[in-house]
Amino acid sequence: MHPTSGTCFLPRRSVVSAALPALLAMLPALQPAEVSAGGFSKKKEKAFQEAAPPPPKPKMRKPIQATLVPDPATPSMLRALPVTAPANYAPSPPRSGSGPVRVFVLGDSQSLLPFGLEFQRTLAESGCEVLFHAVKNGTPYYWQGQWPSPVLTRLYEPAASPEQCGRWTEVPMRPLSIAEYVAAYDPEVFVFQAGTNFEDDLASGHPNLVKLLREGLDHATARGARVLWIGPPDARDDKRSVEAQDRATAVLRAALADVSAAQGFDSFFDSRPVCPIPNDATGDGEHPADPDGAAWGAAAGTWVADAIAQWRSANALRPAGASPATSAAPLFTRSPEPSPVSTTEPLHVELELLAKSDPGDIATLPYTDAFSVFRYRVRNAPEIQDRLSRLGVPPAADGGGPILHVLHWSVHNNGSGPRATRVAARPVGGTFAMSLLPLSEHPLGEAVGTMARFDDFDDFLAPLFAAADLPAERELEAGR
Repeated sequence: MHPTSGTCFLPRRSVVSAALPALLAMLPALQPAEVSAGGFSKKKEKAFQEAAPPPPKPKMRKPIQATLVPDPATPSMLRALPVTAPANYAPSPPRSGSGPVRVFVLGDSQSLLPFGLEFQRTLAESGCEVLFHAVKNGTPYYWQGQWPSPVLTRLYEPAASPEQCGRWTEVPMRPLSIAEYVAAYDPEVFVFQAGTNFEDDLASGHPNLVKLLREGLDHATARGARVLWIGPPDARDDKRSVEAQDRATAVLRAALADVSAAQGFDSFFDSRPVCPIPNDATGDGEHPADPDGAAWGAAAGTWVADAIAQWRSANALRPAGASPATSAAPLFTRSPEPSPVSTTEPLHVELELLAKSDPGDIATLPYTDAFSVFRYRVRNAPEIQDRLSRLGVPPAADGGGPILHVLHWSVHNNGSGPRATRVAARPVGGTFAMSLLPLSEHPLGEAVGTMARFDDFDDFLAPLFAAADLPAERELEAGR
């Protein structure tokens, strides 16, 4: 999770461009009668499943929901960070002039995939300057200050032309609140791309979530910015039913109703007709295949550009505030606060790999980054046994080196799908020198806890370690 340069993982431009005429023709009908009424009819690609539906698969709640959505009667165990509206600011008068419209996009993991790149490019082509953060597992819980630990965030560099698009870094950073984003960037248009990670809670109308949604919208519009919301794609039926998605969409529309009325423009883009995920699609069933995601980004970007054009022609946009070349720039190049530093001295060990936990078919993972526990034997035990004992690792009973369990970053999605990392390819029997920290004392320990973990050893009493430089393990296997 140190800053890492990225590259464009979209299909060839001609593929997306060829799809644009059809997508543009669809835009006037993006809200069919069924959608406007709160329902959504499945595409024909899914009709075969209605004739012979498979046995329902057990529902699995996302880790973020299970952690952050307790019973309303149960006090939250998380430390909430203060979120306050920007103070001492009077909204500026309506915009005049022909400069680029500053658009800030706050996305989730969908925006780490080709959707985000094509969305940014489409807006830049329409004459917008696009500022963009994509927060993995992003939800209102993250954005409203209820998640204090670092989260993997992709920071797209500001882009005002297609040539500037597709440049980004990824850092572990405490999720900024919406109020902080507004204070830093003060955009004319604030776009949310979210819903996948909290769709179950939307469908249930969870009161804490609805409250956070409304607070977030208040903060986003506090300085006069227009607000638009890109909803999630149509999930595979075995992942989420049509009825559940209809309920989630209705809750989002209701939360946005006042904003839509004030803006004179429907603020919600229902992505399901544009991006249905077929029932025979592989993967997690919630993130579309790369070409489909890119086409979705182009359609959503065109919808946003059309809304901006209407507001601009009506002189209904007020000027952007602080220059991104000054106050906003640092937040696109580094974490806005010092990275957490462990007070524990790393343990320098020589290890022999004995066994690895198997994540299985990583293409089917519900989360595209994952960790696996590896079992090692310490080869330099005489030098470090005192330190190991203090860390809860006793000498080996057989006189050999003690056993260590190490959590490795074994799967990473760099924008082209989940792939095995270089460390995942370590051969059993190989020897490796590492600097380790107890996971309980690792600076990224809490953030790591939000991601999928595979542990075939089930030794819950054994202390768990991680590489002191854990983010470096995201390096993918050569040639993959």
